[in-house]
Amino acid sequence: MGFWRGWLIHERVFGAYIACTTIRLWFTAGFFSAHTLFYAAALVSVAAANLITRGGSTRARRMCLGFYPVLTIILFVHLRWVSPLINDGKRDAILWEIDRMLTGGSVSVMLEPLISPLLTEFSSLCYMFFMVYLAMGVLTYLFAGESLARVFYAGLFSLYGIGYFGYTLVPAVGPYIAYAARFSTPLKGYFMTDFLAACYAAGTNFTDIFPSLHVAASAFLLCFDMKWNRRRFWFCLIPCIGIWFSTVYLRYHYFADVLTGFALAAAALAIAGTARRREEREGWK
Repeated sequence: MGFWRGWLIHERVFGAYIACTTIRLWFTAGFFSAHTLFYAAALVSVAAANLITRGGSTRARRMCLGFYPVLTIILFVHLRWVSPLINDGKRDAILWEIDRMLTGGSVSVMLEPLISPLLTEFSSLCYMFFMVYLAMGVLTYLFAGESLARVFYAGLFSLYGIGYFGYTLVPAVGPYIAYAARFSTPLKGYFMTDFLAACYAAGTNFTDIFPSLHVAASAFLLCFDMKWNRRRFWFCLIPCIGIWFSTVYLRYHYFADVLTGFALAAAALAIAGTARRREEREGWK
């Protein structure tokens, strides 16, 4: 218990995700597979970061927090090759059926009468804005007070660790690929629409659908900013609503992904609250 007591919440969550995926790869790809060894090395790096966090300087502790955005990106990209090794196919049909039970059909199909070049361009701009907002949050809170930085990172990167569990347990490519034939109206916009289409095709790992981390992370950031950065909260409120709308309008996500994304954001905020109480007990810095 003493060993685990020294781990921050997001270190435990990411450590659990990486450990579980390592074991799954061991059984499906073999212990000496390059992908299994990569995940094993990632697990060692998480443990090393924890040791540095416990005994390092303030600068070292901040560097260990900053390690998580980098790790998150690396693992996201690597899932393109890992997911096919540990799953026997995609789960789009399950998500499509869940949407049918929840709403009577596909919300993306229901939105087709609203399609216009201006709305598509606005939705594409909002969808891309997510990366800007995420980068702003990660950087500004990293260099905030040490306790606030730990609280923010505990919430956000627990969110990503749980989200990656979802990616590996319910891999899917999204309605824009899996059910392209169900849509009768093409999404046409202007520069940002074309730019997003090119970026998405290059950046997807073909398993990053359930839950929607665009929804989960933006909702977490917005709620966290409402408490700690009210000016940015008001600035980002409308773009975040646009992000949530764009996930289904642009056909990247199922409605089930969006609902699960909001639930995940709520869980991450609860985790951040737990981390805050721990920081206050130990002396807020």
